[in-house]
Amino acid sequence: MQYTKHTAISYLRTLRVFGFDELEPIILAALVSEDPILLIGRSGTGKTFLLNSISEAMRLEHRHYNASLISFDDLVGYPYPSVDGRSVSFLPTPATIWGAQSVLVDEISRCKPETQNKFFALVHERKMQGMPLESLVYRWAAMNPFSLRSDDNEEQYTGSEPLDTALADRFGFVIEVPDRPALSKNDQEAVIDPSGEAVLSDDNEQLLRFVAQLKPVFRQQIAAPLYEVVSYARYVTGLMTDAGLRFSPRRARLLARNLTAVLCVAEALQLPVAATDRKVLYKECLRWSIPHRAYREEVANHVIDSVHAEACRQVFSTDAKQQWIYEFLSVESLPKKITMLFDTKVDRDTKSLAVTQLMGRDTVERRAIFAFSTFPAFNIMDNLLTEDALDALVKTATQVMEVKGKLEWRESFSEQGTSHPTLSRCQQFLGGLQHSAPRRTDRAMNLFLYLITQGRDIPHPEVLETQLNKCFETMKRLSGI
Repeated sequence: MQYTKHTAISYLRTLRVFGFDELEPIILAALVSEDPILLIGRSGTGKTFLLNSISEAMRLEHRHYNASLISFDDLVGYPYPSVDGRSVSFLPTPATIWGAQSVLVDEISRCKPETQNKFFALVHERKMQGMPLESLVYRWAAMNPFSLRSDDNEEQYTGSEPLDTALADRFGFVIEVPDRPALSKNDQEAVIDPSGEAVLSDDNEQLLRFVAQLKPVFRQQIAAPLYEVVSYARYVTGLMTDAGLRFSPRRARLLARNLTAVLCVAEALQLPVAATDRKVLYKECLRWSIPHRAYREEVANHVIDSVHAEACRQVFSTDAKQQWIYEFLSVESLPKKITMLFDTKVDRDTKSLAVTQLMGRDTVERRAIFAFSTFPAFNIMDNLLTEDALDALVKTATQVMEVKGKLEWRESFSEQGTSHPTLSRCQQFLGGLQHSAPRRTDRAMNLFLYLITQGRDIPHPEVLETQLNKCFETMKRLSGI
């Protein structure tokens, strides 16, 4: 997996959003996965400020609705029939939902049941009146706590009711927002500081770039999720249901998505992701993946703790092979991956499964480099990989070694013959390498041609060539071939 290096900054603090440090990986994960978020918290805790600030920083076409006041016409506009009377369209206004990229439904626990049903389709399907909302990416909601006890001595929010169970189950993360006593002295003073009032959130698109970079990584990983993630979600689902907090099959799937997104974010932020650290991440992810807190008064921490502990015991203690595979897939450096495959303490089947998963989930560029640099040696070495793993390598390696495909591009403003822009960039780089390292030049050209035929852009050919050469050198040093 390839990530751009990030310094240990807080994207939310940069937006003057304070007090969310512990929740930041969860919030970022939801932005990467694009799954709905529900925030629960007392008035004035920054729920709407957080989400509105994110929408401003990410340059989103945003709508902020107060569910307790909104009417259906506010959402969709005024209906008018077609000339032939066979269909109905809606006359949009600046406040209607059509064209929105992000939507915040504030006070969702205060709206009427019939309006809540309208939001169900919005949150779950990105639809309104059965029509898809083509531009909509993010669906967010916020609510105050509710109480089912009339004698509760704590702050009351009259009119805030439990959410419909099915609606709550559609939110990926259901997060309790920290109140003032939970904040540090510095954070309390930062929140109080009035200088940021009504100032648009602008971080020079740092958050936008971070999320955009991780979305394709998340999509690749969710297409072939880690066994550890799926196994943890499976155990949690059964244990939570046994504890009286039923997890639906949908919720189990959402938990696996949440875990995958949180791992993507943690690695991109350069947070530690060894087994002990992953357990901490999984626990926080589980804590905020429980929809029951939107319609039950309390989700006991001891239940979460015990469920998580037992799930970790089952997942982490019983399968050392899967732990090695996870470590292999988590290592960013391809030469380090190659080195791990020569560990004599790890059996061939485990190594082979790791290679097969890598070839199914990593980027086109990295799969090509890995297969091209390792297959020739692995193919003639005994007892390192199974035939299935070698087949996974050979499918890509042979395509790189014998490039077949079309180089297609369009030159709109010139009738003269022009060079393929990406190929020209690669050839220009290789021109300075050809005389000093002809073999490296030939290998790199094969790689570049293959990637171009796969429709990949190569903005920095020198980076890919350096990585390719390091892999070949590592393979030669370890294999002696």
